[in-house]
Amino acid sequence: MRTCAREALAALLALAGCAGGGDAARRDIEALKGEVRQLQAENAELSRRVDSLQTQLELAHAARAARAPAPREDAEKAPVIPPDLAVVRVAPPAHAAARPAKAPPVPTAVAIADPDPARMEALGRHGNRDLAAEADAEIKKARAQLGSKKARSLEEFVEHYPRHPEADNALVEAAAVWAEAGLETQACELARRAADDYPAGDALPEAIERLAWCEQHRGAREAERRLLERLVNDFPRTPAAQRAGTRLATLSGRTGGTPEGPARSGP
Repeated sequence: MRTCAREALAALLALAGCAGGGDAARRDIEALKGEVRQLQAENAELSRRVDSLQTQLELAHAARAARAPAPREDAEKAPVIPPDLAVVRVAPPAHAAARPAKAPPVPTAVAIADPDPARMEALGRHGNRDLAAEADAEIKKARAQLGSKKARSLEEFVEHYPRHPEADNALVEAAAVWAEAGLETQACELARRAADDYPAGDALPEAIERLAWCEQHRGAREAERRLLERLVNDFPRTPAAQRAGTRLATLSGRTGGTPEGPARSGP
């Protein structure tokens, strides 16, 4: 485009030098001047577009280079913090200072659950003294029952008062009732529950002894022996430990014979 403009300008000068004058020559010169001006304008517009495209191309290359991950070796060699780094505190913009930051939304929905009627009834009572007296009366009443009714009453007592000092004893007593009734599964479940839920209770030796009786009825002599040895070693001064020692002697063959019942008195 620039070459065309130079050629048109040279033609204009040559025409002006050759023409001696006249209106026709002047009109041609003016027409050529107009074409030269148009070519110059187009040339300027084309140059502007070329510069704009070049700038866009450079920006695209820079953005692609910024998104591309740096090579591993360069990342390891490059210092994490430049030694000449200076900390500069930049004040926030005026509009940012005037408008407080909006906190993220926080879920505030709370699940609604109906209160436990037993707990609501306990809260409405006068105090712990009345509650303890009621619990003592309930276990006394349960122990006065007979057969399966006694076992169920003792289990219900534990359900109502799981932290009562007699809760573990109630489970062991209920297990003995079920054992007497020939319901070994229920008896063993309650004995294991007493041992697992009340490991520090005073009924733990009787619970372990009942579990040894369960293993005996299953024919698992080794498991029975381990439980009996635990009684002898961990609770040596208890009646359950004395009965366990007798049973261990029987298992060892020192007393002869194989007993049909458990080491403790009763089933």
